[in-house]
Amino acid sequence: MNDDTEFGYRARQILNQGLDALDREVANRLHEAREVALKSQRVPVSGFRLAGIGHTVEVAFFSNARNLLAVMALTVGAMGTYYWNAFEQVREYEEIDSALLADELPPSAYLDRGFHAWLERASDSSSQ
Repeated sequence: MNDDTEFGYRARQILNQGLDALDREVANRLHEAREVALKSQRVPVSGFRLAGIGHTVEVAFFSNARNLLAVMALTVGAMGTYYWNAFEQVREYEEIDSALLADELPPSAYLDRGFHAWLERASDSSSQ
């Protein structure tokens, strides 16, 4: 437990022990003094505060809006990258199609299994 919290609990217990022995008039005066002190301590808040939370709701909203903006930016970036890669792939396919159409081989040659084997051997020998 935190030392400050533990000190607060002990102080409260000591104060509560003597509460029953107080005169009713003294207890009422202490209660009124406490109310006056609390009224003078209150400060206006721009938003409303939730119990147990030290931030106003407006601050939490801007924090969530900032997070939302970050997620939206990441989403747009991911989508942009996806489309850019798709256009690059289409450009590569376009180059392959152009090369195939400009070639003098008939389309049936591309379906022949022997032709594929010859292409693999030819590409292996040209790379060496």
